Amino acid sequence: MTPKIDTLMIIDDSEIDLMLAARVAERSGQVATILRFQYAEKALDHIRSGVSPQPSLILLDINMPRMDGFEFLEALEGHLGPTFASVVVMLTTSMNPDDEERAESHPYVRDFRNKPLSEEMILELCNLYAVAA
Repeated sequence: MTPKIDTLMIIDDSEIDLMLAARVAERSGQVATILRFQYAEKALDHIRSGVSPQPSLILLDINMPRMDGFEFLEALEGHLGPTFASVVVMLTTSMNPDDEERAESHPYVRDFRNKPLSEEMILELCNLYAVAA
């Protein structure tokens, strides 16, 4: 089976959630490369540097120390402007409807999902990525 997602970037401050999401993505067989970042600013540095591989799909947590998911999006938009080729999906434990509304109003965000990541969710995200590509 050929992976449908070239490079998945997972940004989550929880080492356990990061490890579990990466494991689910690997087991799905739908992802060629996985980049894991515990701190959003490190992920931002990677994207800004232009070093390969660049993410085609980003799973972004909201509530993180130092730089939260929304601050990451603002910094990314400030650096790249209105166009960004990657698909961003907020993957969070937040049940706050304001977070969901704020995420869905951002031009980079294509979906809002609750943790944990599942293989079924990966397949759904593959379809979302295919439509956006």
